[in-house]
Amino acid sequence: MKHLMIVESPNKCKKIQSILGSDWIVKASMGHVRDLPPKEMGVDFETFQPNYVPSKKGKAVLSGLRKLTRAVDRVWLATDPDREGEAIAWHLQQALNLKHPHRVSFNAITKSSVTDSVNNPSVIDMSLVRAQEGRRVLDRLVGYSVSPELSRACGNGVWLTAGRVQSVALRVVAERELELLNFKPKDYVEVYLHFNTDNIRWKAKWIPGDLLPELERYWTNRELALQVADIRNVSVTYIDRSKKSNRPPPPFITSTLQQAASVTLKISPKQCMQSAQKLFEAGLITYHRTDNPNLSDEGATEVRGWLQSNGYPDHISSQVNTWKSKANAQEGHEAIRPTSILKLPDGNQDIPEDLQNLYKLIWQRAVACQMKNAVLDVIKISLSSNDTIEGSIMRFDAKGEQLIYSGWRSLSVRDAADESVVDDGQQLPQLNQNQQLCAINGAVEDKQTKPPNRYTEASLIKKLEADGVGRPSTYASIIDNIVHRAYVSIAKRKLHATDLGILIVRTLVDRFSFLELKYTSQIEALLDQVAAGKMEYFDVVSTAYRVLTGELGSLSKLVAQNEVKFTCPECGKALRLIKNRFWGCSGYPDCGYTAPNDKGNPGMPRPRKKSNGVDKSYPCDCGKGFLQRRKSKTGFFWGCSNYPKCKHALPDCDGKPGERQPKSSSQSKVIQVAGQACQACQACKVGTVVLRTLKNGKNAGKIFYGCTSFPKCQHFSWAKE
Repeated sequence: MKHLMIVESPNKCKKIQSILGSDWIVKASMGHVRDLPPKEMGVDFETFQPNYVPSKKGKAVLSGLRKLTRAVDRVWLATDPDREGEAIAWHLQQALNLKHPHRVSFNAITKSSVTDSVNNPSVIDMSLVRAQEGRRVLDRLVGYSVSPELSRACGNGVWLTAGRVQSVALRVVAERELELLNFKPKDYVEVYLHFNTDNIRWKAKWIPGDLLPELERYWTNRELALQVADIRNVSVTYIDRSKKSNRPPPPFITSTLQQAASVTLKISPKQCMQSAQKLFEAGLITYHRTDNPNLSDEGATEVRGWLQSNGYPDHISSQVNTWKSKANAQEGHEAIRPTSILKLPDGNQDIPEDLQNLYKLIWQRAVACQMKNAVLDVIKISLSSNDTIEGSIMRFDAKGEQLIYSGWRSLSVRDAADESVVDDGQQLPQLNQNQQLCAINGAVEDKQTKPPNRYTEASLIKKLEADGVGRPSTYASIIDNIVHRAYVSIAKRKLHATDLGILIVRTLVDRFSFLELKYTSQIEALLDQVAAGKMEYFDVVSTAYRVLTGELGSLSKLVAQNEVKFTCPECGKALRLIKNRFWGCSGYPDCGYTAPNDKGNPGMPRPRKKSNGVDKSYPCDCGKGFLQRRKSKTGFFWGCSNYPKCKHALPDCDGKPGERQPKSSSQSKVIQVAGQACQACQACKVGTVVLRTLKNGKNAGKIFYGCTSFPKCQHFSWAKE
């Protein structure tokens, strides 16, 4: 019996073929084979059923697969184990007209996983298909409905796009950009006393407490701060010692892997997902699109066994560590882990060199997750001055941490996905209550309030995930899209909203619900309900579209504007930012005023060359322009003033427009006959009748009269020899 297995990526074919044997043919669909039509909405507005068409690449793929389906006994659809993969399987079934295909999926490309899947086939889960379809249709409805109106409203001379999730991500970055633009730093001071106790150098910070004016967070009185810095004698008023248990981070899910790769490896989410795809296709890791932070029973057992055998028996947690998933998580697959813990990350020839760093992150997280908590000794100390200043006792605080049991930290130093990890690192001496201390010096440190941090790709993903916007598998493409369209730029790994991006957000916000994080999160939750079979596709999509159409009116009425209106000094009409490069008059072409873009404002216009005016002596055939004498490399010619809209041109004849001579064709040539005068063509009143001779055909060599305006004028008559 012959079998055909269809997977998504061609990189999987060879490995799966070697596992299944010669009775199997393994071919790739190359991803999606059908999609909505590229140049039209492609959605029925009554039923909201999409109209799918084969993609350009899909046509060739489907043609090849159809031939194979006729030559085999069974077809197995082994696309990726997620909503997208389920949808691809359904599209293959529809496009290939498969009656009863077997649906299989595997979380890892290993012999055991592939074999188990083949032994337990299922059918296509239409709830997952409809959930993916709902997301695709909603994205199309938003993009194709809002983008044209957005482009018209902004009036900046460039096509702008809106997206159901893309625009929300852009809003997050743009609003942070505006926070930074409006931020005004404030100067303040901090006071520290420095000590050397038992050869341990440490410091304590002054806590102004009730001395701070009401509603103030920072101390600004430098004169009093200098007096505080002169304090030397203090006593210990409070000591708190406690143990802090630091749990290992969970294994990677899609979003945390992208964050860790950005923070630790300095690669983009898109690069991370491409590398993870290669690791998965090579059979080195389990499926990399997952929201489940827990290992499977098989994975946890393998990890704990490796720890037992490799010098970490005392660090294994007493029971299998598990973590609670976030709300609405897709938990169909376990966390990302190596398919074999025995494949160590360093120097393993089975792992391509360019993928080893990412594999190492995944390996360390997977192993560390089953180790004991690290334990830290935390000490908090409060000090009080022995003398008063202006009748008040000054208070100082110090805090220190010391690692007393490494646990999982003996294998992995820190949670690589978190950019904000800060190691206090201060070691404090052993002190007693009421102990008297003498500071070796005091210091006033000048500080300034800091603006909020710019988003990085990692922190933006963390923000979107926390707010339930989009899905982790889409974050890489979302960020790549807003950067590619120049709505956001990246400098030193920081995201900067451009003027164009800010303009888009200002135009859309408060007009559309899909710009609101809460609303977008609710849509995602509803699509999850569709995937679970608890809601109908039509109800979710039709309700969302009804909201969208009700909001479109506010944008269609919007006059092209920016936050501040600038008017043309020559005609008084509005100026518009063109392609984010210069300002142009909205009255163009009647008014051609332009000014350079100076940080979002119209700058001083450059001096314009004086125009000699347009010579209107020779109107062009287009009816809009006039023929002007111009010079080219080959000499003078006459061209339309409405160029490039009109490309009509004539040769120069003694400083005037001449007649365009027709090119000699393969059928005839112009001849000169002695004593024969050329006459004006009576048919078109424009050209001149000349003698020609036919070169080819049954009448080759015969002479005829033809107009020089050919092919516009078809005048023809035979001439006598």
